[in-house]
Amino acid sequence: MQGFRHNTRLKLNRARDLAGVPFVVNSAYRCKEYNRAVGGSERSAHTKGYAMDIKCLESRDRFKILNALLSVGFKRIGVYGTFIHVDDDPTLPTNVIWYG
Repeated sequence: MQGFRHNTRLKLNRARDLAGVPFVVNSAYRCKEYNRAVGGSERSAHTKGYAMDIKCLESRDRFKILNALLSVGFKRIGVYGTFIHVDDDPTLPTNVIWYG
């Protein structure tokens, strides 16, 4: 994954293995111009290679993915209708889960 932080990628791979379901990526690294075009935050972890949005449409898969992300140590998770945002940007608040 071009532009993606090594430790973030390793944690995501461990989480995917634990979840036992595919991690279909909606969005990962974004250049600042593209991030602006899609309405991303100025401080978006996507622009620093710390974030990924994982497609998720089923509640059982959502549970498996969330459980795995928390198990490997992610502390920034956003739950949306069709995807789960996860990042480990050290410059942003931790121990947060939000719903959007």
